[in-house]
Amino acid sequence: MSAVLRVTLLTAAATLASGLAHTASAAGCNQHLKVELTPDVPDPRDAGFLSSLLSNKVGYRLIFRSKTDDTNIAVELIGPGPEYRCQEAIDTLSRDGRVLSVRVSR
Repeated sequence: MSAVLRVTLLTAAATLASGLAHTASAAGCNQHLKVELTPDVPDPRDAGFLSSLLSNKVGYRLIFRSKTDDTNIAVELIGPGPEYRCQEAIDTLSRDGRVLSVRVSR
């Protein structure tokens, strides 16, 4: 294989890898979370309550999935990427006074 062809193939591979990495980081947020709430939360299924947990994170939503007991629920967090913004939304959720813990489940 000639040196020119080798350089061309390496450049093409690097460009492809860079594009795939950018696509992965720009992908939307879709996280399954286990959330432990304080016992005084009346209805964790309420869309208004779930929305309030995200404070001012525009574009992010929590979708109720299940309730395992009086204080533990499973939710899905959806919103725009990149990954660091998704983590910021999880951090916002963790800081709410009605939330005792948040764990990513997948």
